[in-house]
Amino acid sequence: MSAFKDYSTHIRSTRKELLFEYFLPLLAEFLILVLCIIPFRLLKTLGSLVEEPAMVGEAQTQPTVGRLAFGIIALVLWFVFTFVASKMAEKDKHYASSFLGFTAGILLWQFIGEISWHYSIGGVHFVPFESVTTFPVACLFILLLIYGKKHHSFDWGVWCMLISFAFNWMGHYVMEGTYPFVASRVDQHTWYVCASLVSGICGLIYSIVFLLFRVRTRRGRLLASMLTYISIGVMAFGLMEG
Repeated sequence: MSAFKDYSTHIRSTRKELLFEYFLPLLAEFLILVLCIIPFRLLKTLGSLVEEPAMVGEAQTQPTVGRLAFGIIALVLWFVFTFVASKMAEKDKHYASSFLGFTAGILLWQFIGEISWHYSIGGVHFVPFESVTTFPVACLFILLLIYGKKHHSFDWGVWCMLISFAFNWMGHYVMEGTYPFVASRVDQHTWYVCASLVSGICGLIYSIVFLLFRVRTRRGRLLASMLTYISIGVMAFGLMEG
């Protein structure tokens, strides 16, 4: 009877941990994404052009005042949120550091991936970050994450920011950045759908296995929620873009 009671207590405890440290954070992450996207969508077309539109790769720039204003705000908030997330991590406030770092990563992606390439310096435009031309940078960034993990170079708050930024970047990259490698064999629609579904399903399976068999801490479950977030996001983005 005592063993059964202990097992029931363990099950209830596990369910509570999954609810508050995985499922609800997962919903919060999608809510944060929406809250970051809405002002960007509202502001990016507002105001006059600060310079003439140009073709960068296969896309035309739209360097409006509103997009520039959002970019500046996003960059400032990225710095502030990352700083505060790091301070919260020092105090073992896992939720605060996770969500602030996660938000900071999205803001950094919006600034670099969605905004910077619309503007030029001396007539020279930045390169879209999800394009194939940034492949060496992507490799170096992954090596940085591996090095940081091995040598414990970053605190939890900074890790959440880096992981969030990497997830948003790689979520685009598995489709747009890799397509030129297969463009002669596969049409864009097919590649976007297949690449997003394959990578998303693999990521989803890994996040569930990681959650059920590898995780024993709150930070681990929060990380699993972020893995699930990007897996679902990649599949949704690929189907919409495809």
